[in-house]
Amino acid sequence: MKKSEKDLTNITVKKCVREGENNCDTGSDCNLVEAERELAMESLKAHLSEQRHDFFNLLQVLYGYTQLKKPDKVLAHIKDYCRQMENIGRLYNCKCIKLADLLYTKGKEAESIDMKLMVSAEVSFDPVIRMLEDEAVLKAVDYTLSGFLHVLDQKGFKNAHLVYNLEEDADTFRMEVFCGELGEGHLEPVSFMIPGQVLYWKKIERDVMDFDNIAKHCSDNGFDGRMLEDGMTFLISIRKK
Repeated sequence: MKKSEKDLTNITVKKCVREGENNCDTGSDCNLVEAERELAMESLKAHLSEQRHDFFNLLQVLYGYTQLKKPDKVLAHIKDYCRQMENIGRLYNCKCIKLADLLYTKGKEAESIDMKLMVSAEVSFDPVIRMLEDEAVLKAVDYTLSGFLHVLDQKGFKNAHLVYNLEEDADTFRMEVFCGELGEGHLEPVSFMIPGQVLYWKKIERDVMDFDNIAKHCSDNGFDGRMLEDGMTFLISIRKK
C-alpha cells in the first residue's frame, strides 16, 4: 500500500529526531516531536510511580481484610482493581495516553471525596481512536466529570459511583457519564444545575463548568455534548474522521 505524504513526513520527522539531525527539511517539527516525546516519557514516569504507590496501598488493604478474616472484601477489592486497570489499560494500549492519564487522575479526585469513578472502555485498536486525544475532547471529559463530582459531593452522596462509559460504532465514539446509584434508582433524583458559568471548587482545587457551557464548548469544537432527557446523563458524541 502506498504511504500518504503525511505518513512519509511523520516517518521523516521521527527519523531525524532519532538520528539527531538538526537540519532536516521539516524544520521545527523535529523539535516539536522531541518535546512531545520527552513530555510523554515524564508523564509515564509520574503515572507509573503513582500507580506503584496505589498498588502498595491496595496490598495493605488486602492484608488488613485478610487479618480480619473477610475474604469477601478481599475478592471485591481485587475484582474492582482489576476491572479498572483492564479498562484504563485498554486505552493505554490504544495509545490514548492523555485520556487514560486524565481518567486515572479523575479517579484519584473521586477517591479524595469518598466516591469512585468506574471506567468502561469498549473500543477497538483502530488508530482512529487517537482523535480522542484532542485537547478540546479532553477538556470536555475533564469538565463533565468534575461537574458530576461537584454536584454529587454537594448533595452529600458519599460512596457514590460515577460511571464513565466509552463505546464506539462504525461512525461514532460515544461517552456517557452518570451516577450509577441514580441510574439504578437507589438515590432520589437530583438537579445537575451548577450556579454560574464557571466556579472554583476549592475542595479539589479545580474549576467546575456548568453543563450548558460544556455543551457549548463541544459544539464550538465540532462535536456533540448534551445532557440527556433524564437530566442525569451527559453524552459526548464524536464522529469518526
